[in-house]
Amino acid sequence: MSLSATLATARTGMAATGVRAQTASSNIANVSTPGYVRRDTSVSQNGATGGVTTDVARTQDRVLVQSRRDAQSQSAHSGVIQDAMQRALSAFGEPGSSTGVFGTFTQFENDLQTLRSTPESGAAQAIAVDSLKDLTHALTTASQDLQTERTRADANLSTDIDQANELAADLFKLNNDIRTASGAGRNTAPLLDQRDQILDKLSAYLPLNVTYENTGAVAVRTDSGLTLVGVTLNEIEFSPANRVGPLDSPEPVGRLSIPTLNGQPIGPNSGGHGITEGRIAAHLTLRDTDIPRQSAALDDFAYDLASAFQAVGEPLLLDAGAAVDINNKVGLSERLSVNPLVDPSRGGDATRLRDGLATATQGAPSEDGLLTQLVDTIAPFSDRLGNVISDVSSEVYRAERIHTGNLARETTLFDADAELSAVDLDNELQSLLAIEQAYSANARVIQTVSDIFDILARL
Repeated sequence: MSLSATLATARTGMAATGVRAQTASSNIANVSTPGYVRRDTSVSQNGATGGVTTDVARTQDRVLVQSRRDAQSQSAHSGVIQDAMQRALSAFGEPGSSTGVFGTFTQFENDLQTLRSTPESGAAQAIAVDSLKDLTHALTTASQDLQTERTRADANLSTDIDQANELAADLFKLNNDIRTASGAGRNTAPLLDQRDQILDKLSAYLPLNVTYENTGAVAVRTDSGLTLVGVTLNEIEFSPANRVGPLDSPEPVGRLSIPTLNGQPIGPNSGGHGITEGRIAAHLTLRDTDIPRQSAALDDFAYDLASAFQAVGEPLLLDAGAAVDINNKVGLSERLSVNPLVDPSRGGDATRLRDGLATATQGAPSEDGLLTQLVDTIAPFSDRLGNVISDVSSEVYRAERIHTGNLARETTLFDADAELSAVDLDNELQSLLAIEQAYSANARVIQTVSDIFDILARL
């Protein structure tokens, strides 16, 4: 190799080493920067010129990143479901609790048994009536709490869709910036970091399929194939309800809006274009499936209890002042009230709990026949209510188990991605030492060639 070629090679080596030093310095400076992906410098030899070419690239495994985002959608979905299921269970009241539907039913059962033992006691009569009123109040509160969960789900759905649309708009604009920077030959790595941060946030709302252009711009579709960000920007459309009641159901039968994208409904029950993971799908599942199922179980209990009283000729519980109707069970828990004939606060007489609602005059103080019949009538309902709450508890346990598993998978994939893409400060410092040594070696070569040229010049 000639001296000139040696000098050129050393200078090229110094330039490449300078690029490597800048890359390592950038990695070290951004070790704590959220969303920063480690840069690596590759050096290749140009066969035509004998020189070298340097290329700085982000270190990333797109397959791993896609898997991590899928896991993020799943854990976001299960987290929303878990939180709502836990609140729903508190609305029912757990077995052993003195509050909630279970606690107030147990108290009414105990007070009715006490009254059977002391049918002549006016205080026991009043206490039993008050306990029955507490039970209807607990049923009303539980029903309202469940509808509050549905209203919350609808409101959160609206908020999350707005957030998803804003992120999609930001990504669409960023795509244009990436294409412009790439066409001008500028470094796009910082823009690609921003792109990935947006995609990470967006994947919490709905599952994504991402395709990449050579420039680094992306097209984003749902996992069911509907385009959110592409040549054009498409918004998810949704109309929130101010309040969700027990009679409300989703479109097309009811008034509750189902989100659409490109004119296609994307609810979990919407068929081929529906989404089943992410926060948006979770809110829809709660509003339209999970909470209505629990409300139906509560209404069934309320109807069966009121019907049992009616069956023995004592309609102690009424639906808005009338006898309960099997064709009007939806929302019954919220409407059920104590018959005013037995309620002193509404002009009734508590002795009718002992003597019968149709009795015009008080019976014998020691008569317990009707009370025994009422105690026997409600006896099976304790187990019945316990089974309802057990079913809700099982749903809570299942939601917690699923969420724990999803979080573990997300954490595993996040750690794997971080190991590949995050900055390792120790490795970067070691790399700087190696770069310094390479730079010094090239500098010595240049100095040696320069000294040789000086000697030749003096000959």
